[in-house]
Amino acid sequence: MTSQLSSTTDESIAVFRSLADIPFIKFPTRLDRMLLVVCRTGEIAAEIDLNMKKMGECSVMVLRPGHHIGVCRVSPDFDGFFITVAQDKLNVILPSLQYVIPYSLKYNSDPVIEMDIEELESLSMIYDMLRRKIKENRPFTSKAIASLFEVLFYDALGIYASRSQQAPHKSRREELLTDFIDVLERNFRSQRAVSFYADKLFVTPKHLSAVLKEVSGKTAGEWIDSRVILEAKLMLRTTGMNVQEISTALNFSNQSFFGKYFKHLTGTSPRDYRSKLSEG
Repeated sequence: MTSQLSSTTDESIAVFRSLADIPFIKFPTRLDRMLLVVCRTGEIAAEIDLNMKKMGECSVMVLRPGHHIGVCRVSPDFDGFFITVAQDKLNVILPSLQYVIPYSLKYNSDPVIEMDIEELESLSMIYDMLRRKIKENRPFTSKAIASLFEVLFYDALGIYASRSQQAPHKSRREELLTDFIDVLERNFRSQRAVSFYADKLFVTPKHLSAVLKEVSGKTAGEWIDSRVILEAKLMLRTTGMNVQEISTALNFSNQSFFGKYFKHLTGTSPRDYRSKLSEG
């Protein structure tokens, strides 16, 4: 099938028929924009946050900015489409992602959802409308594109929600978790103290950890540690930085402290972790 590419002038919202045609995603990559993938037929296999995931026939996957994608393979018989939305455009179109957290927590580590035919047809119909609109150059086209993407986003979110038993309305505790994750993503490279995040959120460290444990099953400290370790693993795996440089980038006082921290949480030293990767 011939690859097709359509995008807005600034590429803030873009649609593609082929993964190879996406100019701003080269693997390995850390997503700086939202990526929605629909697989009609065929298969996609990708390493997402160091775990291999597969999309098969009639499936959808939504990845928010921040996910790391390593290798990505598309089968020759793949038929589907890709939609990307830049972070700044996403913030404008969807200024409040108030419904997302209950489902993104559940599906963050396994974002692939199988669909039925009606769900696939619904997403495909919106995609076709979006693709046609992106090619237009008329007054209010940009507003129409933004509205169509919003419909597409909530249609996809509805598919995720239908597979979940969680309530769609967030409680105050879920809102605290949402805010914590946002602050964590911006600061985890430089801040590992629970008190820092508690101060930013105007709560006590004890309250923050208790609420996060109740809502997500992990305390604030466990959230922080898991995010730092994921980043350390990605840097050891995908960059040429040495252990000292990674230690500095993650704001550890020295390489020795970083090594002890890493080994305590993973059971192996940073050097051994990298050595095992090269052996594999």
